[in-house]
Amino acid sequence: MVRTRGGGSSNLDLVRSTASVRRKRGGPSTSILNEQFEDYIEQKEVEVDDEGYPGGPLDKSLLVNYEHHVARQLWNGLDRGELKVVSHGRKINKLGEPHERIQAAVELSGLGGLLHASYESLDRGLLCAFVERWHAETNSFHLSVGEMTITFDDVSNLLHLPIVGQFYTQETLDSDSANDLLVESLRVDRALASEETRHCRGAHVRLSWLRDVYGDACSRRQWTVAARAYLLHLVGCTIFADKSVTSVSVFYLGFFVDLRLTGGYSWAAAALTHMYEQLGDRSYANTKQLAGYATLLLYDAGKGTSIVVVRSQLDTLTSASIRLGNWTQLHMPERVLCQYGYTQIIPCNPSVLGHGHPDTNEIDRRWLHFNDYVINDYAIAPHPDACIQEYMAWFRAVLHPYVINTDEDDRPVPVPSDARDHETVPSHPEESHPALGICRRITETLQPLLDHGDVVEGSPVWEGIQAAIMLARGATDERVVYVRRHARRND
Repeated sequence: MVRTRGGGSSNLDLVRSTASVRRKRGGPSTSILNEQFEDYIEQKEVEVDDEGYPGGPLDKSLLVNYEHHVARQLWNGLDRGELKVVSHGRKINKLGEPHERIQAAVELSGLGGLLHASYESLDRGLLCAFVERWHAETNSFHLSVGEMTITFDDVSNLLHLPIVGQFYTQETLDSDSANDLLVESLRVDRALASEETRHCRGAHVRLSWLRDVYGDACSRRQWTVAARAYLLHLVGCTIFADKSVTSVSVFYLGFFVDLRLTGGYSWAAAALTHMYEQLGDRSYANTKQLAGYATLLLYDAGKGTSIVVVRSQLDTLTSASIRLGNWTQLHMPERVLCQYGYTQIIPCNPSVLGHGHPDTNEIDRRWLHFNDYVINDYAIAPHPDACIQEYMAWFRAVLHPYVINTDEDDRPVPVPSDARDHETVPSHPEESHPALGICRRITETLQPLLDHGDVVEGSPVWEGIQAAIMLARGATDERVVYVRRHARRND
């Protein structure tokens, strides 16, 4: 999980689409930041009288499943310890590089980046500590300074998977349907296919079995079959890894029935949907195993970190729908605007986005026409963790930033976002003349209009406010200088 801003303009445009959908439906403009907080206050006034949970959330309207979350158990002193982490990094190497006759098919599939993207050893403590902070209602990690998530930009930069493309549509397979697909696509005997799915107790095949099928297809020079087996093995070891440890679902073989179409899928959306599903399942207290592709959670593989240490470190830190078959998840970049270089606002409640019973046709239409939902009216952040004034109060009331039950005084107090936008030196005493205090207040009133981006930089109004600020400072001969960091970069 990395904080990046690269990956091309189309990637950034795409991940901004959720907020734009809400705006085009008639929701509040993101440029009017105060309306976000007013909406939140109005919602709180009609909530039922409920005390919430110690340590948060105090407002239970968003994290409706928090009662069963591992964070609640940890707060109460019940530690489930490290999860068993499923990793197939070493299994990729067992199949090796693709045969030269199928290399073109692998590259055209858009999955070539997965061949060398996996870690063979994982920092389990780091992984497990982050999973404890994942909440399925928001599809994000809750940290003391705000939210963070795995984005399309991360998938693109880490795995080099294509973002733009079709969603994968395939009905869930039972054993009989899985056998039919295996016989048709991998040219195996039906008795052999049935034996394998019975062994796996459902519509799965072992990765070792796939390696045998691949080797046999290469020896028979059945290159299409070999490519299908190789690619299914590849995604089973990476983006679609599950808790079975040794097998992969036949469901994903449908991606490779027509190899001419394989490169046209949004593999990034498929990987992200699967990862969100796995994280959501593993964030509850009764789970003991973490599946999914751990490379999306790690950008640096160390020797290993104690989960207790990472918990403490994280506690002391000062939307569009996507789908994979019938799995549907919300991708909500509006919740993590800082990861894209924007000032964080109070995001809308996920329930507004209609996650309960989504229309898959509408999801696909919006995805394929994402340019119609691009937004461009967020304020550029003056520093990496900038947020509007009301954000942290909202965040601490609705979400769950801490997992360790400790004295509030033992935690660092995050510096208010507007305080970091300025550099100050001592001023002259205001008692020397009343006008000094008046000029100071003029400066303090007008400067936030520029800092918060409410006035377009370079416009006549912006120039007028800037001139008034300079006159007020000059009149008092103060040494207090307010400098916006992004303005300094432009000088």
